[in-house]
Formats: sequence, structure tokens, C-alpha cells
Amino acid sequence: MEPHSPHRPSRPPPHRQPACPALAHSPLRNSKKALKLDHDYATPPPAGILDETVDYIQDLEAKLKKALPPPDLFSRYCASDDQMRFYTKFPSERVFKIFWDSFAPSACQLVYWSKAKRISEGTSENISPPRNMPLIDTFLIYCMRVSVGMKDQVLADMFQISLTTVSRVTITWANYLFFILGTLPLWVSREKVKAVMPGKFKKYCPNVRVILDCTEIAVAAASSLTLQSEMFSHYKNRTTLKGLIGVAPHGLVTFFSPLYTGSISDKEITKISGILPLLESGDEVMADKGFIIDDLLSGVGAKLIIPPFKRSAQFTREDTEKTQAIARLRIVVERVIGRIKSNHIWDSPVPLTLIGTVSQIWHNCCVMVNFQGPLSFEED
Repeated sequence: MEPHSPHRPSRPPPHRQPACPALAHSPLRNSKKALKLDHDYATPPPAGILDETVDYIQDLEAKLKKALPPPDLFSRYCASDDQMRFYTKFPSERVFKIFWDSFAPSACQLVYWSKAKRISEGTSENISPPRNMPLIDTFLIYCMRVSVGMKDQVLADMFQISLTTVSRVTITWANYLFFILGTLPLWVSREKVKAVMPGKFKKYCPNVRVILDCTEIAVAAASSLTLQSEMFSHYKNRTTLKGLIGVAPHGLVTFFSPLYTGSISDKEITKISGILPLLESGDEVMADKGFIIDDLLSGVGAKLIIPPFKRSAQFTREDTEKTQAIARLRIVVERVIGRIKSNHIWDSPVPLTLIGTVSQIWHNCCVMVNFQGPLSFEED
């Protein structure tokens, strides 16, 4: 053992202090570790590693799209009362809602006419029509075709559907409304007519039950010369279809006939239209002087009111006042017919593609005009 040197005092060998546990978790060390991981995103992932994720997201989006109802265009085009009147002829959103809530439950079961035909022929077993658009949009297509008079190509572009679909939707709704609206009673009792009769009628014609007039709609000329001859109207100087309209004094459509060929006379259409059995003894019918139907009305006990005919050149004062009053009152039926024909589908000749459906469309227009509300009368 080496002797102890008095000049070099002994001291313990150098010893390293144990690492402090808290130092391992210090903020400085954590920040350095995070800094290393912070820039990993800048490294592009290997090719194809995200393909499965993208496919999965697209699959989820497709399932979500199928689960959610598609957005309807009806809410876009009929967002106000003014738009509602323009596109559908309903006077307000409130009136339309009443109409739609009444008809929508049965309309959900609609089968497009082409599929219905295949079912009747036994060539199709599926009676549920695949519908790629909201039901209310299919009704809007019908309204735009009839009320606005839009052409098929315009509707096909607006709704991003085919021309065939536009035609199929129009024909389907025309027939559906024809059957549904056909169940509504139109003819009004004599007591109810008098209860709501305007003052002008009460003064001059208190017993009028209905005001009659005929109107014509233009149709495209058929290829058959015989049919062209039957449909030709000398009054309009073109091929037309003709219908009889009956309006109560307060402006409600209470009767309308089917459409007949344009060559039919006013008297003949009155005879075969079905209006005569509805009249009762004591009823008065107002019409234009061209309606020579006294004998038809007398057969059911009714009376015709028209401007008085006089062979002399001068009317009495009473005749003059009555003639002027009847002329003013007859405007009621003219205004109602104007409402019916404000559906712009009647602005141009009905194409041959709709000839098989024109009677149904005419029927619907005549009934639905009653949804537009009463006429306004200015009392004297």
C-alpha cells in the first residue's frame, strides 16, 4: 500500500451524478421530439396508399346521397305567391298546400302510363315506378307544361331528364288529375246559387241558374282529310276542338262539356253535353244570342235569357236597359273562360302528341280554375 503523501490530501474518486428523472420529461426535450415529428407530413406518402381511403369516402358519400331525399326544384321556383301563380295558377302557397295535402297520398302510388300499359299487357310485374325526382317536381313539370306552356325540350333541360320522361310525366299527371278531380261535385243547387248571387243578378235576373257559352281551342291539323273537315271551324278558320262552359252567377264553374270537333253548332253541343238533365223547372239560363236553344230548355221547364230580339229598329227604354244589363252580366262567363285559357298550353295549336290527352288536360283546367278564388264584382 502506497504511503500517504502529506502534500496530496486524499479525496474520493470522481463520481457522475445520477440523471434527474424530471429532466427526461422536460419541456425542452419534448419540444425537440415533437419537432422531429412535426415535419413528417411534408413527406409525400407512398403512391397508392390513400386510394382505399378515397374509395371509402366516395362510397360513404354515395350511400348518404341515396339515404337523403333529393332536393326539389318546386321549392326553388314556387318560393312566393307570385311565383306560385305564374307556374301553377294557384293563387297562393296556402291554397296549394291544401290541394297538395289532399292529393299527395294517392299520388305517391302513381304508375307512369307506359308502365301501366305494360302491366295491363302482362309484360311487367313491378308496379312501383322508379322515381328519380321528388313527386312534387313531377307535378311541377305538368304545371309548367300546361300553365306556363313550356315546350318539352325546355323542361327536359331544366330538370335534366329525357324528352320521353317529360312526355310520360305530363300524360301520367293529366290522367291522374282527370280521375281525381272528376270526383269533385261541381253542379250547385238552386238555393246555394241564390245565396251567393251578386246584387246585379238579383236586380235583373234573380232566377239565373247558369250562364252558358262555348269556346274553342286550336289543335294541329290531322293527316286525315275527313277528320280535318270535321274539326275545321269556320268561325276560327282553322282546325279546333270545341267545349261548352257553364258558370254560376258568382263565377264558379259548375258545368263543362267534353271537347267536340270544331264544326259542331252551339245548339247541338248543348243538346248532347249533358247540361239539360241538370236543369229544373223554373231555372233561367243566360246565353249569347247565338244560342237558339229555347225549344231544348222548354223541354225541361227552363227559360232562356238573351238580349231581346226586335224587328223594329228602335228598342223601348226597358228593352235597352235589360239588353245592356244582360250584356254586362254575361261578361262573367267570358272572364272565367279567360281564366281557363290563361293556361298557356292553349296559346298555340295542341300538338298531335297530346291529342290523346287533350280532353283530360281541358277537364283539369276547367276544374282547377275554381281554385283561383272568386271573381270580383263592382256593385252599382
